[in-house]
Amino acid sequence: MAKLSLILTLAGKDWRLFWADRRAAVLSFVVPILLASAFGLIFDRPSHADSQVKLPLLIVVEGDSPFVRQVVADLEGCSRIETQVVSREEADRRLEDRRPGVAVVIPAGFEQFAERPTLEIRHHPLCAMEAQWAEGVVTEVVMKRYAADRLGPLVGTLALQPPFETHAVAVGGPETRFNSYSHSFCGMTIQYLLFWGMESGLLLLRERRRGVWQRLRAGPVPFSTVLIGKAFATAGIALLQALTTFAFGYLAFGVTVGPSVVGFLVMAFVVCLFAAAIGLLVAAVGGTESRARSVSVLAILGLSMLGGLWLPTFLLPGWLRDVSLSLPTTWAMRGLEGATWQGRDFLGTLPSVAAVLGFTALFLTVAWWKLAAAEKREHRGLTI
Repeated sequence: MAKLSLILTLAGKDWRLFWADRRAAVLSFVVPILLASAFGLIFDRPSHADSQVKLPLLIVVEGDSPFVRQVVADLEGCSRIETQVVSREEADRRLEDRRPGVAVVIPAGFEQFAERPTLEIRHHPLCAMEAQWAEGVVTEVVMKRYAADRLGPLVGTLALQPPFETHAVAVGGPETRFNSYSHSFCGMTIQYLLFWGMESGLLLLRERRRGVWQRLRAGPVPFSTVLIGKAFATAGIALLQALTTFAFGYLAFGVTVGPSVVGFLVMAFVVCLFAAAIGLLVAAVGGTESRARSVSVLAILGLSMLGGLWLPTFLLPGWLRDVSLSLPTTWAMRGLEGATWQGRDFLGTLPSVAAVLGFTALFLTVAWWKLAAAEKREHRGLTI
């Protein structure tokens, strides 16, 4: 009980220090909410057709024939592109400014397919992906019009329909729709908790450099108790930040917790423990405060990007998706997403809980060993 009292006293010291600067404390809650809201708003795609992303496309018509006019009409009626018919000169001028970045040129005699006419896709050098998108859409539209124009009179319009139907079926879990707000609130919460852990570690480095650590260690306080108190305070503040962020997401954007509230709370607490471990690791291996900050920011941003905190991991190359399975942020993101919009039960979150706990134990072990070694060197009169 005496050791627990010391731990709570040390954690209370850090808690009061956190709230001493009220504006900074408030910002630590506001920033992740703003980031998560912004990411969710940018990538939110409602289900109705009018909200789908459309590719802006310029159309240059150099020939005039019934077939070309029908192709242009089909392109203008396509739901996946926004078209505007312009001259070649105007298209080139607007492509230079990327307003928009892609144009398709329909040449004269385009209907003479026996001579294999060239359909030119002109684009800005930075819009190669949009050019591929435009090429696929235009090819589909032209082939449909060609089939209807050349084969329709022979076989009838019914035969031009695909000879099969498609039906998408979700397997391996509950059938849920991707929720951009839930994804962004999970990702931005984890990222900010990592930054909060970093700040906690930098504070410990600052205390050691300014002599606060020596005065604390001069008292009858075991070394392990000091570290546990620091980790307890960091994890407690992190948990409050996480719950506040998700509470705002629930009230403002309908971010919900899955079927197991316990699974969500356990996963959130484990992520907060991981943030505390990050803090101790930064203090243990960071060296100077400025060097530790620079390296930590780079590491956290890299872990955030590769772990799917910004964008879903399926957008990454295949080899990067395999590499991401070795990162703690990937498992933290899987766990929080599983406990929120993916609708996993408590058992479904356990693999992620175990993985994040494993990384937490590893980081705490390394931090403990490094800080204990520094303590021994200090007692022998050497530099920290």
